[in-house]
Amino acid sequence: MDSPLSTKSAILQALIQGEAYGIEIIDRVKERSGGSIRLGQGSVYPALRALERKGFIEAHWGEPRPERGGRPRRYYKLTAKGARAATEERTAIIGLLGVPGVVRV
Repeated sequence: MDSPLSTKSAILQALIQGEAYGIEIIDRVKERSGGSIRLGQGSVYPALRALERKGFIEAHWGEPRPERGGRPRRYYKLTAKGARAATEERTAIIGLLGVPGVVRV
């Protein structure tokens, strides 16, 4: 079954942890979902560009993380607007799922 979570929503949730480049975002979503959500590069990069155009994230070029090596990478981070959207979506998802013991903000 496909995940009801959109690629854009998954990216916003992954970036709550801090800035990351595309493959790191894909890895975070996979890890945080226990492997049940696997984003493809073909959907992630267009979603990143759309989120940047809407002002939810901003990007900058930086050197690769030492453990990954390779070429310079484009890193993405949440803007204040993106952080608000991520928090609102997280609250809505928790409310929809009725997760017991989770206090809504």
